[in-house]
Amino acid sequence: MDAPNPNSASLQKMYRGDSATLSLSYVKDKRSVEGLADFLRRADVRVVNIIDPEHPTIFVRILEELALVSNALQVLHIDLWSNGDPELIGLIGRALKAHGDTLLEVSLKCRFGSKFLAQLLPAIPTCVEVLDLSENILSDGAFLPPLVDFVKCSDIRILKLTNCSLRGQALDQLVASITSNLCPISLGAIEGVDLTACEEIPKNVRAVLRDPPTKTRKDHMGYSDLGTQPQRDSNVQFLDYIKSTLLMNRLVGCRVRVWWPATSDEKRSAFSGRFWPAKVLRVNPIDMIFVVEYDNQEVDRVPCRLIQPESAFIYGGGLNQNFLRSIFGVNYFDHLSRELNLRPREVQIIGANPSAVQKPDSISSMIQSGVDPLTSLCTDVDNPVSLNLSVGPCDTPYYSGPTSSTSWPLQMEGAVSSTGDSVSKNDGGAPAPVLSGDQMYHTPISTLGQQATEKRAPLEDTDHYSILARVTKAMKSESHNTLDAAFKTPEQGNAPSNVVAETPEKSERNAPASTPVASTGTKTPAATKKVTQGEAGLLPSKEHDFIRKMLDELTEANNRRGTDVIFPRDLTHLANNSAINIETMAGLDISLSGNVLQPGDVCEFRDPLDSEGTDPSDYIGVVKEVNDKEPMYKVICIYQDDEDVVDLDSNDVRRPSLIPWHLWVALLMNVERHGLLFKSLSDHTNLHYAMADCFFCPKRLDPDKPFKGTPPNPLEMQLQSMTEYAAVVKSFSSTHPRIEKENQRRNRDPDSVEGLRYQLRKSQQKMDTLLELYEAARQELEQEREVNLELQAKLNCVVCFEK
Repeated sequence: MDAPNPNSASLQKMYRGDSATLSLSYVKDKRSVEGLADFLRRADVRVVNIIDPEHPTIFVRILEELALVSNALQVLHIDLWSNGDPELIGLIGRALKAHGDTLLEVSLKCRFGSKFLAQLLPAIPTCVEVLDLSENILSDGAFLPPLVDFVKCSDIRILKLTNCSLRGQALDQLVASITSNLCPISLGAIEGVDLTACEEIPKNVRAVLRDPPTKTRKDHMGYSDLGTQPQRDSNVQFLDYIKSTLLMNRLVGCRVRVWWPATSDEKRSAFSGRFWPAKVLRVNPIDMIFVVEYDNQEVDRVPCRLIQPESAFIYGGGLNQNFLRSIFGVNYFDHLSRELNLRPREVQIIGANPSAVQKPDSISSMIQSGVDPLTSLCTDVDNPVSLNLSVGPCDTPYYSGPTSSTSWPLQMEGAVSSTGDSVSKNDGGAPAPVLSGDQMYHTPISTLGQQATEKRAPLEDTDHYSILARVTKAMKSESHNTLDAAFKTPEQGNAPSNVVAETPEKSERNAPASTPVASTGTKTPAATKKVTQGEAGLLPSKEHDFIRKMLDELTEANNRRGTDVIFPRDLTHLANNSAINIETMAGLDISLSGNVLQPGDVCEFRDPLDSEGTDPSDYIGVVKEVNDKEPMYKVICIYQDDEDVVDLDSNDVRRPSLIPWHLWVALLMNVERHGLLFKSLSDHTNLHYAMADCFFCPKRLDPDKPFKGTPPNPLEMQLQSMTEYAAVVKSFSSTHPRIEKENQRRNRDPDSVEGLRYQLRKSQQKMDTLLELYEAARQELEQEREVNLELQAKLNCVVCFEK
């Protein structure tokens, strides 16, 4: 048994077990930190604070001890006055690399210069979520290129630049670099800088930068944001605009669901309170407006808060296997997978193993993190940066100063690759060099052609299509402020060049500012017109030519950082194997997903009398009763003028799956980045739980207590995540009549007796409805006949009297 280190007593005094924090503050004796590595191994230390040691040798010794321990720290905070000695680059780099798989937060308040920090940034692990560069002397923009590369390649959520002496020109350069970015990013807040004077940001975005993010999002979306947002003046609105632009661009050409709010307009009231399928034609990211085309070729302008992806469930129970493709944008997803398949398989960089390693849970949970709700779910990380044996100020492509022969004072026992293995050497010589973006070999890729047309597959037991609508609700007094500005604004010239922006010439009508988007004009989707069977296939490649640029940007950013850049062949495995499965989480069969409902549950349902599939919309209702046999559900259609109870078969009902806009943005950014860089969400299990935490359904309502006035948008109701709802389903699943597998299988089989009975019930319901209409019309005609007879009798009396 090893003898205890005599210096561990001094370290124990600086350690707080309740927070697992070791504070090395104002250390005066180098001997006080001897044995730090052994102490970190024995104690549960997750946070280390290094604050102003008395002598530089003490700081050097601390860094050396930290480098001897692997993956123990989650937070590293360094606060001191540094002279910017080039030797510190290697020392800090080794310490960061040693904990590169677990670090979540790094703070470097060291009064470093801009060029010094530019050389240090490539050594920061990509799993870091919070990076604090405050108190450094960043008077010029030399650090910006590696910082932007870090944003593109990492999971960073919060960047702090307080008191960094940043000039206006450097801020403009930072904003321009982020605005022109095409890569999926997690960055959600930039604290400590004022971007209200940057003209690269659209005027309507600059106007709200100093407002609390929660207020801005609620004013724009109409519903409260579900995450805990950073403090004001963190430029969340600017980054929301950037990431929303990336999502909107990816949805061009994709089929989405459009919610039509309730309205007092008699010409539209019959079509309101439903989700209607539509295709995205163009987008206006400044005002966050979609231009969509319905199935009857009508064009409409819709704010992003009324847009939803396909439902996660299919009618009658089961998972929508096309669901993730809808989140990405179907056409974009196909183009991305095809482009990945055409690109070179790998590039020779230090390290070549794309396998991910485990990291601890994030410091913030998904729902608590308003900036990026998915980084807390990342259990794997990107490969940490690989450091060369001799890295001087001239070895990094970011450095623009004079050359130097300075090398690291400490020689590694063996150069370690990003995967933990020894770096392969050329003929026993030096390791392979780190290649810059200009040195990388790029294989030209042929222009993407237009692929075959794609049809919406019909659902089982029906003629309906899988892209069906879901419902949200807007108040009658609601006004869409996003339409106050015309599509062609002066700020539109500042929009990223990758956006397919809308122009007034292409818009068929411009609604006045006081008119709700979903209520403009009198045109309605063709509920009486049969849905078009054929869909255009992949859009022309020019609408998604940014994919190649995005992959090139991501490749070059990783290359400049010296990390691996191996993309998967495609991402179809994500789309084909990932979907939300609440019932499976509750221990039920996958075929029951979305179809186990209780009284008070909000549900989606389709017209049970529309056996020919001419109505593509979905209604929203509340389950009033659950029967033991089919028709199983009695549902109240809460958005109709009357609230009559509708008898519905279980094959015509499903649970709604709602995703707030900003969580949709965050989910796309994370799934795409993790899929491309082999991070944790590329694993189906992690992706499954991530989506379950990002999608919501309304909490149970009292069906006997109707809404006062107009029912709200479902996203404005009290919501619970799919993960939370799984526990609710588990509590009553054993007594629910829908659990009978044999009954479900018989209902799905058209050749069985139960299947024929199901078809007969639907036909009988339709006949009963027609009979009721006939009886009502007959009684009305009889009443008119009696009135006519009375008038005829009176007329005969008058004629007789005159004679």
